[in-house]
Amino acid sequence: MSAFDVAIVGGGPAGLAAAERTLAAGLSTCIVDEQQRPGGQILRQPPASFSVPGWLNGRPYRKARALLARVSSDTRLHWLGGRSVLGLAPGSGPAGGIALTLAGTAGGVERIDAARVVIAGGCYDMPAAFPGWTLPGVMSAGAVQTLVKAQQVLPGQRILLFGTHPLMIVLARQIAEAGGAVVAVCFAQSFAAMVRTALRHLPRALSAPAPLIEALAGVAALRRAGVTVRFGTTVQRCAGRDVLERAILAHGEAVACDLAAMCFGFLPQSDLIRQAGAAVRWSDPAGGWEAVHDGAMRTTVPNVYVAGETTGVAGSDVAMAEGAIAGLAVAQDAGALARQEAAAAMRKPHRQRRAMTGFVELLRAVADPRPWLPQPADGTVVCRCEDISAAEVDRAIADAIAVGESFGASAVKLRCRAGMGLCQGRSCEHALVRRIASARRCPESAVEGFRVRFPARAVSVGDLLAARD
Repeated sequence: MSAFDVAIVGGGPAGLAAAERTLAAGLSTCIVDEQQRPGGQILRQPPASFSVPGWLNGRPYRKARALLARVSSDTRLHWLGGRSVLGLAPGSGPAGGIALTLAGTAGGVERIDAARVVIAGGCYDMPAAFPGWTLPGVMSAGAVQTLVKAQQVLPGQRILLFGTHPLMIVLARQIAEAGGAVVAVCFAQSFAAMVRTALRHLPRALSAPAPLIEALAGVAALRRAGVTVRFGTTVQRCAGRDVLERAILAHGEAVACDLAAMCFGFLPQSDLIRQAGAAVRWSDPAGGWEAVHDGAMRTTVPNVYVAGETTGVAGSDVAMAEGAIAGLAVAQDAGALARQEAAAAMRKPHRQRRAMTGFVELLRAVADPRPWLPQPADGTVVCRCEDISAAEVDRAIADAIAVGESFGASAVKLRCRAGMGLCQGRSCEHALVRRIASARRCPESAVEGFRVRFPARAVSVGDLLAARD
């Protein structure tokens, strides 16, 4: 069994920044990531055998690409790609620590020990269930972006983007630059409402103007490419015989398309944090659970740290700053860096993180999906893994209310199996919490999510048994 001073879960900007600091302090460091190559979603690398001309050479990626180049070339780093973390448990070594059980994406289970763990798992697209969302051709914006970034693959010929998040501008530009046809970008919010919201947060956001400038450049690029950007309308349902053929907007307007990508926001990856028993809180306004930390990225569980979108979705610049802070905290706690040295080194990333606060608040307010989320019909599937409809979920909620329970998502799972599938509730938990909160007339933060248990990812019983031999 391999043992490390620190294991970092996630090879995106936060994990890379943490590794840079722990390696500099002389700590043996590994990064575990589900992808074969480092970079995370923001720097999604093509397979090693592929060549993508001009791969992510724009200004927004320069800082992260420089970090990727520095860390990935450091021969002291142990890169454990193509592996998922199934769970965390107390270590079995004489020094204690934490045991991580890993599953290879191609099969097999292994275990490593680490004195300390940094969880930097990033975020994922917030699913939204509505009539027709399970048709082939309806995807998340993040999935489309992965294909375009990593392999220049366009999964559709006529692409419609819809939702509330400005990432749609970035994605539409990337699709257009890859030669794709974007029929429209549909924001659910009105343009006037977006401007009013942005203006309220603009003074603080100007402390870090680069993202705002890049957003304006993206809009200008779409205008030059002839891409239509619409406001005050979104997809109500998708239709087609066996695959997506058209999207039905508000007021019944039909738009012919073979790919519709939704973008209502992103949820922090919180499964390992919750499995470890660390404190989390509901992340407003988009939702999901973000990890609670002490400012130096220490969680409420000893020797477990967090960084990046796991603490709240805020973008790669904040993720890199938090990763650096987490790495320095690990080095200090491991005795590899004096307290005064760590505090001095933390000042710059803390300053960088604070500088982005205004822009992050602006983005969250502008992209707030709550008034605009499409609603499922009674027969709409909410839990895709177990094929559970909205009506079945609502009956389970009504049953729990009838017996006077102050209940959460797990009580609904026990009554109708929603959340018992391969994704372990990552696709439906968010929707369940919102429906429960509405029925109980309480805030989402008062609804308990699923109890996260081992394994955090699907794995065969055979692989688990083989790992014991």
